[in-house]
This record gives sequence, C-alpha cells and structure tokens, in this order.
Amino acid sequence: MADKLRVGVIGCGEMTVNHGIGYMNSSKYEIVAISDLSDQAMKDYDEHFAEWDDYKAEHFSDALEMLEKSNLDVVSVGVWDIGHSAMTRAAASSGIKAVLCEKPMADTLGAANDMMLVCRRNGVKLAVGHQRRWLPAYTLAKNLIADGEIGEVSFIKVYARDGLPNYSSHQADLFRYLLSNAECTWAMGNVERETDRWARAIPIEDKALAVFGFDTGTEAMILSGLTPKHGWGAEIFGTEGMINLTLQDLRVMNGGTNGWDHRVPRGNHATPGDANFEVIEGSIEQAHAFADWVNGDATEEYRSDGESGYKALEMVHAIYESVRTHTQVQLPVKTMVHPLGVMIDDGHLPVRYPGRFDIRNRTLRGDNVTLDTENP
Repeated sequence: MADKLRVGVIGCGEMTVNHGIGYMNSSKYEIVAISDLSDQAMKDYDEHFAEWDDYKAEHFSDALEMLEKSNLDVVSVGVWDIGHSAMTRAAASSGIKAVLCEKPMADTLGAANDMMLVCRRNGVKLAVGHQRRWLPAYTLAKNLIADGEIGEVSFIKVYARDGLPNYSSHQADLFRYLLSNAECTWAMGNVERETDRWARAIPIEDKALAVFGFDTGTEAMILSGLTPKHGWGAEIFGTEGMINLTLQDLRVMNGGTNGWDHRVPRGNHATPGDANFEVIEGSIEQAHAFADWVNGDATEEYRSDGESGYKALEMVHAIYESVRTHTQVQLPVKTMVHPLGVMIDDGHLPVRYPGRFDIRNRTLRGDNVTLDTENP
C-alpha cells in the first residue's frame, strides 16, 4: 500500500471541512498542516477532526510558509474565489503532486487558465471540487442515459438561486456529467440585478435565465431565482422517456416501466435519507478517486479535473457574456475577465436598491463583514 498522502489545507472554512471528511474517512491521507488568517478558523477545523489519528495539523497564518515547510503531497484550496488562482499557483510551484480546489474554479476565466498553465508546467494534477459527480443517483442517471433508456436526451431543466457561479457552476457541471462530458457549444441568457449582491466577494445577479446547447443536440436550462424552486436535482427529457433526478434517488419512465420506476441506489459510505448524505458520500468517494489519480492507481479518468472545472465555469460566464453582448455566445468564450463585473463597472446594470451585501458573510468570523481582498 502506498504511503498516505500528506495534505495541507489553505482556508479552513466549510468547504475544506468537507474535503477533510473525505480525506479522513478514506484512510488514504493524513492532514499535516492547515493555514488561515483566522486563528479561530483553524481551531474550529481542529475540532472537526481531533479524534482522527491521521489528523496532525500544524497551524500556519501564512499559506506560503506552510507550503515551504510542510513537505506536502496534496493541497486543498478553500479560500474565497478571488484567491483560488493565487493559492493554486503557489501550491503548484511548491513541489507537491496535486491540488483540490473548491468550485467555482476561479473568479475569471483568465485566472482559471493561469491555474491550469502553472499546474501543467509543474506536473501537478489539478482537481476542482464538483463532488456530486460521485453521488450514486447522479451516476445511475448518467448510465441510464448512456444506455439509451430514455432515447436521445433533448432537454434538461434545473432550478437554482444565489448567483450562477456560486450555485449553478455545480448545475452546469451536472449537465456535462449526465451527457458523458458533452461539449457545450452555445449559451444565451439574461439576468436581473436590482440589488448590489455578492457571493464570496464576487458580484452576482438576483435572478437569471440561462440556456445552453450541446454537441449532442441537447438543450439545457437553468432558472435561477425566478421561482421559489431550487435544488440539486434535474428534470431530464428524452425522445423515449424521462428521468426526475434528486441527490439521493431518481424516477425513470419509458416504454418498459409502466409508469414511474423509483430507484434509490445505495451509497458506499452513507444511506440515502441520512443527514448529510450528499456531503459524506460525495466527499469520501471524491477523496478515494483523487488519491488513486494522484498515486497513479486510477482505473478510470478522474471525473472532475481542472479542464472539467474550467468548462463548468465557462458555461456560467458565457451567460454573463451573452447579457453583456446581447448575443448568443459561441463557446469557447473569449472574454477572460468577469463579464458581470464589466457590466457593473460600466453602468450597464444599475442597482435599484443600493447597499452592497455578500450572501456568504455568514462564514466570516469576528467583526469581519467584508473579505480582505489584499490577503485572499
């Protein structure tokens, strides 16, 4: 058996706690170092994993010092989006084997491209945290589609909230996963931004309608904030049937099912219906696959590498670019900055109700109400 991978964590928030759940339960890692600007954040992180023998984290207030001193194999990046690129590039240049970066991959496509470039130059594997690709219901739906159980997929619909990059980068990734990594070829949409709304120090919209086309002939739609409905499921329509998908189960209807056939695939680490099923199952399976990929033991391609994460980000930025240019945007997207930010800066989206607020400020500690953008 290979030695356990030595993990360092940059940013001790709720997302890297999920990474830690995967690392500790997979028995393939040891967390040896954590870094955060907040001492309390690191103490809170310790409390989550204090009883695990493979948790032996030294604390660092400076991520670069941690990278220099801790002899790491793997780094988890869980700072806010604007820091993803800088921290990933620093980690990739430090002699490690792999980075697991939270989604959305970066704040701009240019920053995401820089991440992939530095990782390629240094021979570092880059993963993006779309852990739902390892949920058994998602994989069952993908396999049913690939096996032709509902014919050719014509349309997929999902409901969202809280900004396209923040929430719907997962859903854009879901579209691609269900369609066996089909390529998105075009996007068109619109947004409403009446409030000065942000998510992790990145501007977001109040509402959005996003439509995508794929090289399979499938179209897909995200309705974000337009109705009270939201969630991580999907309504999938094919030429010979339908699938209604949730995080934990699905219902399929076709010519052979005599109505809706309810299926609840079992997890390897948790049971559908359990509290936190999605986090436990998805995080642990992601960690197992990540370790096999890093160690060269994988029997299949890693499901959520940097390129895959980039394409999910590109899809939601394509919607913003459609709004900015009033066009149907053909992918790949050529604009490497944040199109929504450009529209805000040039007055294209005037705020009706002034007063900046960040929907993720609940994750900040102490008296902090904004992110220190000088120290991501």
